[in-house]
Amino acid sequence: MTTTVAVLQEAIFATAAGTSYTSDGCTTALDSVVATNEGSAIATVTVQLVSPDGASVASHKKALQPGASWPFPLIVGQVLAAGGKLTMACPTANAIKWRASGRQFT
Repeated sequence: MTTTVAVLQEAIFATAAGTSYTSDGCTTALDSVVATNEGSAIATVTVQLVSPDGASVASHKKALQPGASWPFPLIVGQVLAAGGKLTMACPTANAIKWRASGRQFT
């Protein structure tokens, strides 16, 4: 088994439809998942873990003040099976930027 430490998702704006990282061809351990409100008003972000069959496994919502960040402690340490997804959604355009890092096992 090979372990690769990786940035899973470079900083990207969450969209209303959601932006996601997919654990392709590996099992992924989530070590850091951070969202930052770069907008000028309070914005709400929803982070969701999705199983390979498309079922929501966990969902957490957080309202962030402008300039504030949140590390999603209940998501850190979770594991995505091959085909699983980590999704971030925010209905406010260009407000929440997020980044994730972790370990990939193949």
